[in-house]
Amino acid sequence: MGILPHYKLYLDNDPKHNAHICRLWALYQCPQVIRTPAQSPDLNPIENIWDHLNNGIRKYKVSSKNELSEKLMSDWDKIEGNVCTNLVKSVPKRLNEVIKCKGGPTHY
Repeated sequence: MGILPHYKLYLDNDPKHNAHICRLWALYQCPQVIRTPAQSPDLNPIENIWDHLNNGIRKYKVSSKNELSEKLMSDWDKIEGNVCTNLVKSVPKRLNEVIKCKGGPTHY
């Protein structure tokens, strides 16, 4: 997958991420794991990018893994840099919203 040793894997402790096979894979492929509580607020900006990609991929009739990979890579390449910059800049607002809502649901 091209994971370099200094990369960190972000897991939200969802039960499917805690399956033995997933933990074993993470141990050997990405030893630096950031764990957060299950059902914690999605503060990681990458969640918005995944959502964007998910919405985009639904426009296509994908019939194979290779086609899915090609479409995802194509859509990934079309994401403009300012989208990522704006998402990262929104983190303080997200944190303040979580504090304001005392850890409950936010509009993010």
